[in-house]
Amino acid sequence: MKGYRTLLASAAALAAMALSPAWAADPIKVGVALSQSGNLADSAEHYKKAVELWRDQVNGRGGLLGRQVEIVLYDDRSDPATAARLYERLITNDNVDLLVSPWGSASTATASAVAEKHKRVLINGGGASEKIHQRGFKYVFQTAAAISAYVEGVGPMMEKFGLKSLAFVSRDYSAARDMAVVIEKIAKDKKLEIVNSEYFPAGTSDFSSSIAKARQSNPDLWISVGYPNEAIEMIRQFRSSNYLPKMFIHNGASIDDFLEAAGKDGEYVIGMSLYEPILKTKGNAEFVKAFKDKFGYEPGYYSGFGYAAVSVLEEAVKKTGSLDQDKLRDTLRGLETDTVMGHHKVDPETGVQQGVKGLLVQIRNGKREIVYPDDLKTVEAVIPMPGWSER
Repeated sequence: MKGYRTLLASAAALAAMALSPAWAADPIKVGVALSQSGNLADSAEHYKKAVELWRDQVNGRGGLLGRQVEIVLYDDRSDPATAARLYERLITNDNVDLLVSPWGSASTATASAVAEKHKRVLINGGGASEKIHQRGFKYVFQTAAAISAYVEGVGPMMEKFGLKSLAFVSRDYSAARDMAVVIEKIAKDKKLEIVNSEYFPAGTSDFSSSIAKARQSNPDLWISVGYPNEAIEMIRQFRSSNYLPKMFIHNGASIDDFLEAAGKDGEYVIGMSLYEPILKTKGNAEFVKAFKDKFGYEPGYYSGFGYAAVSVLEEAVKKTGSLDQDKLRDTLRGLETDTVMGHHKVDPETGVQQGVKGLLVQIRNGKREIVYPDDLKTVEAVIPMPGWSER
């Protein structure tokens, strides 16, 4: 008799599960192509992990619109043309319900063109370039911080510490040239002198000629855009040649690789950042804990980008109450919400991000501390940087 009751209970449980919306309906498929090979694979891996964490969390909450969430993932090989083909496949073959962008502006540009052609909403979580949103597209919405956010603190910081001149030394790629345009505008508005502006090709490891130019022009600020390995080489060569500007800014200094490789030489370097685990934004403490529990390390800004993208996507779907692409587009045009990266708000006409602001972080005692903006800073910046003989 006891066995019979157990059988009945099991049957009842299975029936309840079958009637539950999350079990009765097919899963909601979220399509994304991310670099799992090629030069962007390392950074895209952190973006991917944040998306996967969100999937597990939303499914643990009972799913989205009462349905479980499934990620349909492909490797775009860090190649924009491959990304375009894969988004075509996600839309036409896999029939995914929702789309999240690749990592990187170049692949996001091609993927967004495919999404727009099919009138499918694409959440741009990985492409900072504002040019993506200057093509008249109506279905592409940026959760990534816009490219101008990276350098928006440069002017205020130079003004605060009485710095008057700068040199711009950058790896030659499209995002850097976009940032250079913003820096030129900042310089004009703040009456700052740009004493040198130059680009170097990928693979450059010798910066002696740039250092020699800086010795002659003596800029207060040396600002660079590129990869962490380039930031590491620059600071090593600064030290070996006994050169140091009053302020050195490099976006690569906001990555853990820089902290580990540069060591004490990296102290007082300033990094451009868009997300930090210490940010006091809505839900960030919970995100950091969950990410660390799952993956064994704290999330960096690549992970912050990914998590913000899917958080906005979830909020938009819930507010819309359906997966209808035109209704979802209309929701996203006016959606304002808070994410781990800050306040999300887009220009309703272009979809470009307007709410998320950039950070400047300074390496202090082997950790990144926020020094800009003032309302989020964790320490006061030390400018000028102490000379090599003073450390």
